[in-house]
Amino acid sequence: MTYTYDFYFGKTDSSTFMHKDKLVVEYVHSSVSNGLKIVEMVRHGEDAFGVFGEQRHCISWFSKEGRERLFEELENDMTDRMCGTGNHSIENDLEVANMEADWLVQKAEVHFGI
Repeated sequence: MTYTYDFYFGKTDSSTFMHKDKLVVEYVHSSVSNGLKIVEMVRHGEDAFGVFGEQRHCISWFSKEGRERLFEELENDMTDRMCGTGNHSIENDLEVANMEADWLVQKAEVHFGI
């Protein structure tokens, strides 16, 4: 099972035009490496040309400090989920999944002109 986490870029994590942009990180705990692995990352914000949208993102583009901060936040999020200290109920996860499904349907309708 994968989890998603909303990461917000800081001044030291990215270029100045990406500051405060949201990065949706899908991650999983690997039973092979016994650690966190990032499955996919999508940045929501303006690109270098001022066009707002979604762009795939890669961990190799992070600074060392940015990588450390991201993985620290992911570790904390995973701990919250495993220990039940955060708001990660199944109802909340289902609500998020339903919102994502609705968004994907809307995106497909726009793409196909429905």
